[in-house]
Amino acid sequence: MPTDTVVTTKLDAGKWQRLSPYAVIYYIVKFISAFVKQGVQSLAPLAAVIFTAGENRWLIIGFIAAGAVVFLLAGAVLSYLKFRFRIANDTFLIQRGVFKRKRLTLTFDRIQNVAFKEPIYFRPFGLVVLSIESAGSSSEEVGLGGIPRSLAEEIRKNVLKVKSKVNSETGTVAEDTLTAAPDSDDAQTIIKQPASELVRYGLSNNNIWVFAGIIGGSLAQVDWDEYTFAQETENLIVSLIGTSGAALTAFFISVLFFIVFILLMLSAIGAVVSNYNYHLTRHHGRFHRTKGLFERQEKSLLESKIQCLQIDQPWAARLLSRFHLYPKQVGFAKLGQEGGENDMTGAPRFLIPSVTNSFAVDFSKLLYPDFHWEKATLKPIDRMYTRKMLAWVFAPIAILPATSLSIVFSPWFMLILLFPLLVMPLVMLRRSKFGYASDGTHGIIRSGFLGQKLTVFPFFKVQTVQLTQSPAQRKKGLANLVIKMAGTSLQIPFMPLLDAKSWRDRILYEVESNNSSWM
Repeated sequence: MPTDTVVTTKLDAGKWQRLSPYAVIYYIVKFISAFVKQGVQSLAPLAAVIFTAGENRWLIIGFIAAGAVVFLLAGAVLSYLKFRFRIANDTFLIQRGVFKRKRLTLTFDRIQNVAFKEPIYFRPFGLVVLSIESAGSSSEEVGLGGIPRSLAEEIRKNVLKVKSKVNSETGTVAEDTLTAAPDSDDAQTIIKQPASELVRYGLSNNNIWVFAGIIGGSLAQVDWDEYTFAQETENLIVSLIGTSGAALTAFFISVLFFIVFILLMLSAIGAVVSNYNYHLTRHHGRFHRTKGLFERQEKSLLESKIQCLQIDQPWAARLLSRFHLYPKQVGFAKLGQEGGENDMTGAPRFLIPSVTNSFAVDFSKLLYPDFHWEKATLKPIDRMYTRKMLAWVFAPIAILPATSLSIVFSPWFMLILLFPLLVMPLVMLRRSKFGYASDGTHGIIRSGFLGQKLTVFPFFKVQTVQLTQSPAQRKKGLANLVIKMAGTSLQIPFMPLLDAKSWRDRILYEVESNNSSWM
């Protein structure tokens, strides 16, 4: 077996190579990031213990910090030493793992996307993180953290050379070479986002609720009865504002608004940092995006592999008259995952943040020039949706506690039966958001609650289409239509049976007759 070598600036096929020694920094940052996303809630009880530790507090903090640093450094160094890679016969071979060794084999013809990331700590050394995604994968399969940019460019060029050869042998249309720089003279600039638009994105996406959930989950794990902090805080509030109900109400409302303000600021700052200097270009049928302040990211998206265009407008974005676009590619994030790109869910998404309605229309025309969805009149779903939700979802929820509590405590608990009537306006609002339209070859589906989500897609890229009916729907001539594409599932509930059959038959016809590649 060839001896290991430290990574060079040229592709040395057949030899096992290590990453740059600076990759230790990459692993340290990676471990810290994973801990912040997944394990920070476990620190809440520890923080409470430290807070009540008295004069031994700093000694405990010192021991914990020293242990964390040693553990972090040891893990990063071992991860670097145990990571090896080589490229042979148009195949990536990777060995990694400290306690459990893993071997990954990935052929070039399976590679779907090659992306570069340039963290701020790698820039002085001319190193990048090379991320490779394969067809059908929902996450990054190969990540080389700490290789020279020239080597990364050579790997990308070799990957695309093999894919072009496969395309020519199979007779498919050749994909973009990916060798052109995103800022080359013949690259078309689609959009450059200033910091002001990124702030709007941070204020209007759903990350504020993710931050709130993390903080709330952390605080919920603390048994406040065991500590004097809660009692001391209560005494301090009473001593400052007294026991007046109006004063206490005003105080807690002010605290609530302050917390929301802090969360909004965190979301805005995070949006600016992660999407700083956002630049989207188009070159030879491929979109190329660069962004990032501390970590400059380059990502490409082949236009022909876009399965649908999702146009999101959360309720806050409606106030700002902005939309967030997600061109969905094979194997990418599943329907229903909200929030920013790869922020908290871990699912990679190609985000175009905070755009106007006119830009959303123009961008969709790049993908679907023959479909003018903005001029289409969307059909609503049937009102039976509201009745079913009230009768079969909310009514059972109210009946059980109402009957049990009224028997045990007081008949007044029967008022809980009014719950379905109270939520009826919300259910009606949800139903009003559903809508659908088609020109025979493309479809658009709208859904949402306070905000809305539009999904535009061509029929020939649908993988399966399913029409279902309940007994009540059969009597009313209604049906549910489920449309599945690669990595995406859409549903139109309680649509007229004739419309459902028309959509199903037209989709099947397009899938059968259209020879365009869905990949």
